[in-house]
Amino acid sequence: MINTKKELNFFINEDKKNAGRNHNPLYIGDEIGKYLLFLRKKEYAYNLSKRSLIQKIHYFYLKYRQHHLGVKLGFDIPINSIGPGFRIDHWGFLAINEYAKIGKNCHIYGDVTIGVKNKNDKTAPIIGDNVEIGTGARIIGPITIASDCKIGANACVTHSILEKGKTVVGVPAHEIN
Repeated sequence: MINTKKELNFFINEDKKNAGRNHNPLYIGDEIGKYLLFLRKKEYAYNLSKRSLIQKIHYFYLKYRQHHLGVKLGFDIPINSIGPGFRIDHWGFLAINEYAKIGKNCHIYGDVTIGVKNKNDKTAPIIGDNVEIGTGARIIGPITIASDCKIGANACVTHSILEKGKTVVGVPAHEIN
């Protein structure tokens, strides 16, 4: 959760550092970088304890811009759910449930779903630090993914991975060496 201006700058700098090439929000063609910047600023504006009228208007502006870019890119990422250093490699369908928690330095490719088994669940996946999630992966249900794991392309993960550094692939996901 981003509560101070210092934390906001930390999250933005970590996202830029981890983004690799071309993720500079001032660059005209970098919508992913802009999306993450608006997401972080919206988190900060939302978490302010007391907001003036100008800050409320700014929050709704950020919400509009993030939603507009999200529709263009195919992203649906809620606030206060991802850690610093988040990296999205390319645009395409990306849906993260509002109850999911993602650790720092997570790297996600396109067409990924992180969600619940049914709409009444309030327990979503908890993903550790430095996790890499391949294209087309589905992470569903009240599960935990340990840090430093890799989830292969098109894997469907419905059970917890509790050991660090594991690689899982397939439908249903199973561990490989």
